[in-house]
Amino acid sequence: MGAVVSALNNVGYSTQKSVVIKSWTLSACRPRFPSTADEMRKRNTQPRASFASLGPSVSPPLLVPARHAGLLYYSILAVVFAYVVGFTLVAKKGYQATVPAVGSVALKVKGIAIRPSPPGSNALPELWDASDLTVYDATSVFVATNIMRTEQARGVCPGTHEDEACALPSGASGNRAEEAATECREGVVSRSGVQTGRCVPASLSAGAGACEVRGWCPGEPDEDALAPLDNVGNFTVFLRTDVRFPGMRDKFGRTFDVTNANGTEPTPGWNLFTLDDILRMGGTSYEDVRVDGADLQMNIYYDCDLDNALEACSPRMPFEVMRVDTADSSLSHGYNTRWLSAARSDEDAPGDGDGARRRRGADARALVKASGPRIRVSISGVGRRFDLGSLTTVVGAGVALMGVATAVVDVLLLYVLPKRAHYFGLKYQVYGAADEDLSCGAEAAREPEGDDAAEPLLAA
Repeated sequence: MGAVVSALNNVGYSTQKSVVIKSWTLSACRPRFPSTADEMRKRNTQPRASFASLGPSVSPPLLVPARHAGLLYYSILAVVFAYVVGFTLVAKKGYQATVPAVGSVALKVKGIAIRPSPPGSNALPELWDASDLTVYDATSVFVATNIMRTEQARGVCPGTHEDEACALPSGASGNRAEEAATECREGVVSRSGVQTGRCVPASLSAGAGACEVRGWCPGEPDEDALAPLDNVGNFTVFLRTDVRFPGMRDKFGRTFDVTNANGTEPTPGWNLFTLDDILRMGGTSYEDVRVDGADLQMNIYYDCDLDNALEACSPRMPFEVMRVDTADSSLSHGYNTRWLSAARSDEDAPGDGDGARRRRGADARALVKASGPRIRVSISGVGRRFDLGSLTTVVGAGVALMGVATAVVDVLLLYVLPKRAHYFGLKYQVYGAADEDLSCGAEAAREPEGDDAAEPLLAA
């Protein structure tokens, strides 16, 4: 025990001495305890190298003579302190409360597109503007890069889809059986209209037959033979975002409101982008989407420290743009849509060309099938502001984590190090039946011997 006392000056791990009580079996014999105050005083005044005379409830702290244990203990405390202060409070700003951002976005597209004349043609190039090529909805915009325009009127004409092909009857033989063997059936609804039951020459392929249908004529062709548009990549997209942080209010009680317009002119790279810019954010180019189109998801993310001025709150750049459709998939590749670009009077409606027959007074329309990039826009993010409750929670959790150092060093000293039995004796003082005289009729109790003698647990 003298070595323990001499080690008090060493740097080590501070712990509290505990008491472990061993149980014994009760019998007819009473354990012999000191019965008089003189005997108790005599035992308590004996010199001890330990502090056992103070009783188990007043055990003084002991310093374990192990420099490496002390170094481990304070190293763990330093790591916990660095994590709580450096990472949680400073880097992650754990003293701030956070709320999710709620916002809306408005888009506006401008530009002029050109469709070159076919090779060898003297026709002038076709010009299209953003009003012809753009379709808006609440959270997205579609810009056409390739269009196919079909002028139609209600009437009767050959079907144009593959499932409406049929075998023409032999005109020379007039074989009724061959005509009946065709796939055209009256009243069947196919992709181009309602079939009349007749197989007529197809308007697009010489020598081929197609089921005659009643519907919008001529039917829309399966393939677009026209060239894609040029200069659509230079169309400008203006974004006007408005972001609010519910529950976060300024000193006037108003909800924080952030907009990227703020009454300024459109600024390239901040609230004004070209279509090429947006495609490059998603890792693609105009040449990749000009024929078949693409379905794109663009997310505008705000991370605003509301302890600072609102002017410092701006979206994270560049925007996150992800392609939703699969570029090499045959099932869902690109993006296309249809709309009506104009309606014409009966006098200007298509005539009987291409095998189409329209009735007098029939309705007419211009059907446009367009391919191009569709850009869906979403807003997300967080607003952060100082909050005393959040700060208290983080600090309290950090203080609790410091108890890990005590547990780790206890396990190391009591179960791992070679001198664990010695450290166990320093941490725990054992009381039990072996330290008391349980013999019947004995006149005196066995006096404890040695430095580690146990104190009586019970009074006589």
